[in-house]
Amino acid sequence: MGMDVYGRNPKQNKPLSEFPVYCKFKDMDFKDKWKERIELIEQSDNYWKEKDEYENANRGIYFRNNCWWWRPLWNYCYLIADDIISEEIFNSGHSNSGSGLDDKDARLLGNRLLQQIREGKTIEYQAEYQQYLDDLPDNDFDKHYPFDIDNVKEFAEFCIESGGFEIN
Repeated sequence: MGMDVYGRNPKQNKPLSEFPVYCKFKDMDFKDKWKERIELIEQSDNYWKEKDEYENANRGIYFRNNCWWWRPLWNYCYLIADDIISEEIFNSGHSNSGSGLDDKDARLLGNRLLQQIREGKTIEYQAEYQQYLDDLPDNDFDKHYPFDIDNVKEFAEFCIESGGFEIN
């Protein structure tokens, strides 16, 4: 299970038209369109390459973590930003219920996360969190929930450019 986080009104740095294969097939209804299905199969490497390039160029469109990565990230967000993330949104953010933040709060969260990184607080938290995991018994389920500063940075950039987001 994973958390798919979609920008509500993402900033577009590069237009979809610059990714012709991805653009052509991304929303196509393939019902009774055998020729297009075959063409997509032939173009699948280009499709996935362009999809990744489009999403990397337009960071606010989509962010994904599996549940193992998402839970520690979302917990950290709430830890440093409980004035931005309500308890209700925090709790529902651990499910695929569509909760999230509006544009203003998403930008505030993203900037707060980047500030924590700049000030060295996130790397300190990462070290403390890793020590916590290391101290757990080997058979403890919680050992499967990693935390990493690069994941925080990626999510922060997504938040800033998302125009608000929904967790699905």
